[in-house]
Amino acid sequence: MQFYLRSDEQLGREVKGILGDYGRLIHAPHYIVLAARETEGYLIDAGFRFEQMILEATRRELGTCWIGEMFKEGSMRLALNLGNDWRVVALTPIGRTAEQGVIHRTVRIVVRSSKRKPVDQMFFWERHGMALPANILGHDKIGRILEATRWAPSWHNKQPWKFILMGKEVLVYKEARQMKEGKDYHLLDCGIAMAHLHLAAKALDMRGRWEIARFEIPGAPGAEPVGRYVFESNLIAES
Repeated sequence: MQFYLRSDEQLGREVKGILGDYGRLIHAPHYIVLAARETEGYLIDAGFRFEQMILEATRRELGTCWIGEMFKEGSMRLALNLGNDWRVVALTPIGRTAEQGVIHRTVRIVVRSSKRKPVDQMFFWERHGMALPANILGHDKIGRILEATRWAPSWHNKQPWKFILMGKEVLVYKEARQMKEGKDYHLLDCGIAMAHLHLAAKALDMRGRWEIARFEIPGAPGAEPVGRYVFESNLIAES
């Protein structure tokens, strides 16, 4: 996995051309582009790592915008002088945010950036579809972790991820795909949400680690497993 920092002069013209009409809305001094070799779990890892860069930029009061599907990968490889064995996964413009105008507000409305699914549609207890118990929902730390994860960004705000809490583990999985040029962008989205869960848990001293693994999803045998988060202590004991 590699990250490329390019100035507007180096990459801006290519980016604006590749993104079409939407590209004309972007006026940024720099761009960060993420490229990766296609190995198992690379899209999950890409979302996990790139979102941490986005969050750090936000902490530094810099403006960003996740761009995934809206470019032609071959053209981006040429712009970066990359070989065909590399996948260009995502990019973001980065710079000081200008005053929000009509176009900015319109884009936010179109992509539903201020909307999120409720907790009970994406977090379950022990099996798919089972509601979280009151002591878990009402727990200060766990509730804040769920809320931080719920607000993770995703392509067109589809929030494709689902989570099952069970004991010391949290399982993340999905039930659909969002394919573009051989890349399932729902896996990238899941990696983003996984970063939010991990960072929130770490900040609240409920440490754990992610594992990329294959496993059965209780109550949803047709779902696609993405990862398993293992806490150092039991969620029930914490609650």
